[in-house]
Amino acid sequence: MTTVVLLSWPLPYEATLKAHEVFQNTPHEGGEGRWALLRRRVIQHNIRVIATYYSCIEMDRVASLLDITKDEAESEISELVCSNFIEAKIDRPAGTVEFGKRKGTFDRLNSWAADVTSLLDRVDLCSHLIQKERMVHAARAKNAALLARNAS
Repeated sequence: MTTVVLLSWPLPYEATLKAHEVFQNTPHEGGEGRWALLRRRVIQHNIRVIATYYSCIEMDRVASLLDITKDEAESEISELVCSNFIEAKIDRPAGTVEFGKRKGTFDRLNSWAADVTSLLDRVDLCSHLIQKERMVHAARAKNAALLARNAS
């Protein structure tokens, strides 16, 4: 079971962990490699936690939450996406990451159609408001002309 909180790095109990024989080179070589792997797994855990809380987030914010560089964050997110642990889309020009399932073509088409319908409704409303404004001005002009004729 995983927790849904961000784990800080360096870990608060890092000295105790590093003293454990798993992270030492004495019984078996590669203790530093295992420590680096633990660090990567903590980063990947944190990315999965971020993905549960955010639908869209800037890469700068991801990097600051994970306390790593933007390039390292992008690399880890890409690896998690390729491994099918998370679903995300990185927009490099905008500097954002969108988490969640991608929309299928049918869903995108429905969304587009709904947006077009909404736009046309707003254009129709603007047209009605313009027509109403014209009628109000015409009525005021007609009323002013009647008042001027009656005054003379």
